[in-house]
Amino acid sequence: MTEIKNIEEFSNLANTLTYRYAKTYTNFAPHEYAIAEDKTKELEIIRALNKYIQENGEVEIFSKKTYQVVFAGKNKYWSVGAWDKTKLLNRNWDFKMQDGTINRSVTESKRGS
Repeated sequence: MTEIKNIEEFSNLANTLTYRYAKTYTNFAPHEYAIAEDKTKELEIIRALNKYIQENGEVEIFSKKTYQVVFAGKNKYWSVGAWDKTKLLNRNWDFKMQDGTINRSVTESKRGS
């Protein structure tokens, strides 16, 4: 299994995936997702990324649910479900500024589009 050691490795691996826009959530929570088929390299990558999120992420509450999230580059990634079972990785365009505040302007600009 792929082992991710730091946020740079996380970002590099996350950028190898192909993401789809989640049209169903445009008005509520605009984001993209990567999904993989069984027994593929993409599935191994998605699970490694989810494992990293679950082990190193920070807690965020969204719509009364608790998620583990990681900010990498110009995106926020989050995990849904057990890392060793999921085939999915979510991301939006929120990113952390140098002062630690979260810039949500790009994600908000996609709401309803």
